[in-house]
Amino acid sequence: MAHHRSDDGRNGIRHRGVSRGLVAAVLSIVLIAAAVVVWRQLGDHIDEQGDQAAGTCVAGKTTVPVIADPAVAQTLGSIAQDYAKTNPIVRDHCITIAVRPGDARVTLDGLKGNWDVESLGPYPAAWVPESSIWAAELSTAKPDAVEGQPSSLVTSPVVLAMAPELAQSFDGSLDWSQVPMYQAENRSLARVGRGSWGSLRMAVPVGAGSDATVLAGQAVAAQVTRTSGTLTAADAKSPTVSSSIEAMMSGAPASPDGTTQGAANTMAENYQDPASSSIHAVPITEQSLYQLTRTDTTARLAEVVPGGPTSVADYPIIRLGGTAVPPEQSDAVAEFFDFVSKPEQLGKLTALGFRGDAPMPKPTVTVTFPVTPNPMPNPEPAAAVTINQLVWSQAGN
Repeated sequence: MAHHRSDDGRNGIRHRGVSRGLVAAVLSIVLIAAAVVVWRQLGDHIDEQGDQAAGTCVAGKTTVPVIADPAVAQTLGSIAQDYAKTNPIVRDHCITIAVRPGDARVTLDGLKGNWDVESLGPYPAAWVPESSIWAAELSTAKPDAVEGQPSSLVTSPVVLAMAPELAQSFDGSLDWSQVPMYQAENRSLARVGRGSWGSLRMAVPVGAGSDATVLAGQAVAAQVTRTSGTLTAADAKSPTVSSSIEAMMSGAPASPDGTTQGAANTMAENYQDPASSSIHAVPITEQSLYQLTRTDTTARLAEVVPGGPTSVADYPIIRLGGTAVPPEQSDAVAEFFDFVSKPEQLGKLTALGFRGDAPMPKPTVTVTFPVTPNPMPNPEPAAAVTINQLVWSQAGN
């Protein structure tokens, strides 16, 4: 190893040194690098804490009430359980959707007046009745109660259920404008070779789940006024419409339990001697008819689609507004129905016989799910309310 003398000539030995400036520079670089690493780790930690805070529902848990027609309520409840598995968070609230069935008339009365939580349950963020006849009533009576325009969840056309022999006699020639005449005229079925059957004897129930009766009234109104587009308030108030609906409702046989299903069951029970049945026909949604007859191997009833515009039960999603619905509930119910509209979820409803953008059940001996050639658009709200009142007032006579 080489040695060097010191400059003063003494025999002391010194090692080759490193510049102090260089050491300082290196230390500065190391410190800066360490500071950057610490800063990044701190930022990641802050972000992680923010994510954890959001994931733990900093605003708490919120249950969002939804009232639905009994035909869809149970399945919507099942879909709500699937939605809960996605751990939905809206406005920092952990969301649970609670679907319960509700009678449309009772729900409407509550929404129009003062909602009684004790008897009716929590105020709903959304309501899904059987058809838009209820949306028209609510939006007309209390416009502020409705948030935006209702959209359809699923649909089901209104048809006539009748004995297969009578359906064969009509052979596709019946249209909605003729229904009042066949109903009101004695022995009217002689026109189609069934003189011993008497008149049409069409039940027109207005009890729970009987929207089909009012929707049939809409179809009659559209056909007698030859309305090809939207039924207007002026159309609905015409003397022709009121007299036609009066004829449709006059002398109608009573359903045993006041429902559409009860009337259809009466016919089905008398399928071996249909002429003697107290009821020969009833307006019914295709989905209800499918549910009543899906296990039949012999046709006890027939699905008849009268000519003219076909009215449709559209199961509107009515989002409710006002101070009774907090913003997080309003947003959550919108997200929930977006989830419901996915094919794998909507298919749970179409499997019940509803129509929608998902697979339908296989045809049965009664219900074949034919193409609806002339679906009727929803009437103007004022027109729908007028038809509602015409039907409901005549039902009491």
